Amino acid sequence: ISSGGSILCGSLLVGLVAAIAVIGADGKQLLGIRNLFTGQDNLARFQRLYLPGFLLAMLADWLQGPFVYALYQGYGIDREHNGYLFVAGFGASAVVGTVVGSLADKFGRRKFAILYCVIYFGHCVTKHWGFFGVLLIGRILGGISTSLLFSVFDSWLVSESQREGFSGEQLGNTFSLAYFGSSVAAIAAGQLGEIAANVAPLTQIGGGMYYGGYVSPFDLSNVVLVLCMIYISTRWSENYGQSDGQSTGGNLGKALGAIMQDKKIFLCGLICSSFESSMFIFVFNWTPCLMEEGQPTPPFGHIFTGFMVFCLLGTRVYAFLGSKLAVESIALVVMGVSAACHLTVFLSTNVMVRFVAFLTFEACVGLYFPVVGTLKGDIVPEDMRSTIYNIYRLPLNVAVLLPLTMNFSIATTFALTTSILAVAVAAAYTLKAMPKTAKARDEDHELEALRDDAV
Repeated sequence: ISSGGSILCGSLLVGLVAAIAVIGADGKQLLGIRNLFTGQDNLARFQRLYLPGFLLAMLADWLQGPFVYALYQGYGIDREHNGYLFVAGFGASAVVGTVVGSLADKFGRRKFAILYCVIYFGHCVTKHWGFFGVLLIGRILGGISTSLLFSVFDSWLVSESQREGFSGEQLGNTFSLAYFGSSVAAIAAGQLGEIAANVAPLTQIGGGMYYGGYVSPFDLSNVVLVLCMIYISTRWSENYGQSDGQSTGGNLGKALGAIMQDKKIFLCGLICSSFESSMFIFVFNWTPCLMEEGQPTPPFGHIFTGFMVFCLLGTRVYAFLGSKLAVESIALVVMGVSAACHLTVFLSTNVMVRFVAFLTFEACVGLYFPVVGTLKGDIVPEDMRSTIYNIYRLPLNVAVLLPLTMNFSIATTFALTTSILAVAVAAAYTLKAMPKTAKARDEDHELEALRDDAV
C-alpha cells in the first residue's frame, strides 16, 4: 500500500465511478436527490428538517475521530495506556448508555440530542490537557455521547417519520440519504481536520494545557457541536417513548422483557450487536493490517478517504436495491459478504488482498446503516425505542472490549470477527424466514404495485 499509490488512486476512482453509475442508472435516485433540495412535498420538507441536525452531529464526530491516537501519542501516552482510555470509553457506553437511552424515551429524544452536543463538547475540551486522568474523563464522556449519537437521533427520526405517516421505504430512503451525507461529511472532515491540525504546532500554555496541533480538530468539532445544538433546539420538535409513568428501571426491565419475548426484536438486536462490534473491532485493527515491515508508513489519510468513498457507494446501492428487494433479503446479503471479507483478512497476509477486502466491507457498512435503521423502525416498539437501541449496544461494547483487553493478534482478532458475523448471518437468515407484520406485508404489496406500474 505504501508504494502502491496508483492502486490506491485507482480504487478511489472505481468507488466514485461506481457510485455515480448506480445513481445514474436509477432515475428514482436522481429524482429523490433533486427532490431533497427543491421538493415541496411532506417527505422532502421532513428530510430537510432532519438531515442538517444529524449531519452536523456526525461531522462533529468525524472531525476528531481520525486524530485521537495521534494526539495521545503526542502527549507521550504508550500503547498500553492508550488501550486503557478506549476501554474506559466503551465501558462507559456499555454501563451508562443503556440508562441514558431509557431516560431519552421518558424525557424526550430532542432534549437528549442536545445533551449529546453538550457531553461531546466536554469530551473535546478535555483534549487540551495532557494528563491521563483528564483524558480518561474525556473518554468516559465520549463513550456516553457515542451511545446517544447512535440511538437518540435514529429514535427521533423513526418516531417523527411514523407520526408523519411515511412508509418503510420512505424511511429507508431517508436513512440512506443520511448515511450518504455522513460519508461525504467524513471525507470533508478528514481534510478539514488535517488543515486545522497544521495551522499551529502543538504548544504548551502551562499547567499541562495545550493548544494547536492535533488539539485543533477537537476545537473545530466543538464549533460544529454548538451549531448543531442551536439548530436542533430551534428547529426540531420533541417526541417521547414511554408514556405509562414507569420509572427508568421499570422501563429498562420492560424493554429487556420485550427483547426476550419477541423473537424479531431479539434477532434484530443480534444482527446490530454482531455487525457493529465487528465494525468497531475493524476500526481499531485496519491500520496494523495494512503496514508492512521494512516499508514506508502507508498514506492512512488517503486510505481512510477510500474507505469513505466505498461507504458512500454502499448507501447508493441500498437506495437502488430498496425498491426491488425486501430489507430482510438485503440484510442477509450484507451480513454474508461482510463475513466473507473478515474471513479473507484472517486467511490472507497479503496487504493488497486485505485492502480490497476492507474496501468491500466499507461498502457493506454503507449498506448496513439504512438497512438496520429500516429494520429497527419496523420491529422495535415506539414506546421504548431508545432504551432498546441502547440495550442492543451492550453486547457490542463487551465484544469490542475483549480484543482490546486481551491484546489479540491480527489473525485471532479477525477469526473472532468472522465468527461474530457468522452469528449475524444466521440471525438475518432466521429473520428473513419469519412471517412479516401486517404493515410490512402492506408495504410489500405497494412495492409490487409500483414495480408493475413501472413495467
